[in-house]
Amino acid sequence: MHRKRVREIMHAPVITVTPETLAAEAAALLEEHGIRRLPVVDEQGHLIGIATHTDLVEAEVAESQINPYDPAFDEEWLTVQDVMTEDVVTIGPEATVGELVQLMLESKTSGIPVVEPDPRAPTKLRVVGMVTETDIFRMILAGWQAEDAAAHE
Repeated sequence: MHRKRVREIMHAPVITVTPETLAAEAAALLEEHGIRRLPVVDEQGHLIGIATHTDLVEAEVAESQINPYDPAFDEEWLTVQDVMTEDVVTIGPEATVGELVQLMLESKTSGIPVVEPDPRAPTKLRVVGMVTETDIFRMILAGWQAEDAAAHE
């Protein structure tokens, strides 16, 4: 199982947001799709950050503390760019699940964007998938169920 390629267990296509997306809209996307992180991409689709459930919940809490009657209130709502993490841990689709697990443990990250260099801009990365701990658990469960079924034939 550890030699399986990340592309075999990743989710694609990936739901992404732009830096200009309102934090509240991004939080609604997480809720709607039952996910915990959103890659942030520029207008060419290149990865520039990631917004997590925690980032967006903290943004909602901050916005709920704003007093609209305060003279300093200027009706600027937080955007994804205000709360995203720019230093994103990524992995390529040809990496093995063993390499993925090692990276997750080292970085203490439970979900990682799967990226490839953009052929038109090789220094930029395109998001081609997303892989999480749950994907690894599903892979292990499927292997165990297959072994169990074979043992009972």
